Amino acid sequence: MRRVDVDDGTVAGSLFVSNTGPCPGVIALGGSEGGCPVQVGRLLAGEGFACLALSYFHRPGLPRNLVEVPLDYIETAVRWLQDREEVSGDRVGLIGVSKGAELALLSATRFPVVGAVVAYAPSAVVFAGISCGGDGRRRSSWSHHGTPVPFVPYAPRSHPALRWRRLALAPMYRAALENSAAAAAAAIPIEQTHAPVLLLSGGRDSIWPSSDMADELVARCARCGCDDRVVHLRYDDAGHSFIPWMPPTRHEVLGRMANWFRLAGFGGMFELGGRRRANRRALNDAWPRAVTFLRDNLH
Repeated sequence: MRRVDVDDGTVAGSLFVSNTGPCPGVIALGGSEGGCPVQVGRLLAGEGFACLALSYFHRPGLPRNLVEVPLDYIETAVRWLQDREEVSGDRVGLIGVSKGAELALLSATRFPVVGAVVAYAPSAVVFAGISCGGDGRRRSSWSHHGTPVPFVPYAPRSHPALRWRRLALAPMYRAALENSAAAAAAAIPIEQTHAPVLLLSGGRDSIWPSSDMADELVARCARCGCDDRVVHLRYDDAGHSFIPWMPPTRHEVLGRMANWFRLAGFGGMFELGGRRRANRRALNDAWPRAVTFLRDNLH
């Protein structure tokens, strides 16, 4: 396996490739914790993909906060990956978690070159940005060609719930979704993509109602007669995070830690939800399915 770190003024991240010749390309997108999802890059390279673990905010040269991050940057990253000699095929896959899943799904509706999407803990709408201060939380998470993408704002006077000395954000996002007009305007038009989509959600997600939103994405496709394009795998007792962002030898550690995480945008300790064993079972079941899905749909 070979790692190529990239920060050339157009794309920032790390490319992971095996030494077996050209292979399908995938871009990995982390969530609101920021940083670069290098572990999923390593894992996918080990499965025979060329994976660009992409940073898209909270890094020098990129937006400081998750506020009006340009979709144009994702399109540039897709083209960059396509042009690599290590990459085969004419389309690129996207795999994302949480806000990264929101970004992956939205990008797939705008860029035909996206050939498959795996979305962990997805959203069905564009939500407001995540920022440590200022007016960032009153602006969109994304922009395109310099124009903010319509978004669902946080509801006035809504607050997280306190659970076991950790904050659960799901009540804030549920309250935001009660603004039906904003939710309709900010809906991710999944029917506009021709890429197959795999949605993975936990029924006990304490960050946002990912299972309900995944169901809404499926229903939206059904209403448009393209329900064969999307598959939703729901793990009823799992939470927000059951992704293999850590080495397989540390699954037990992940199981113990999976109910909390420090999110860069809000600060503090947050409840992710899910039962420990259920999170581990979901992790072990979902990852092979995600790999097979990408392998079957990227040629």
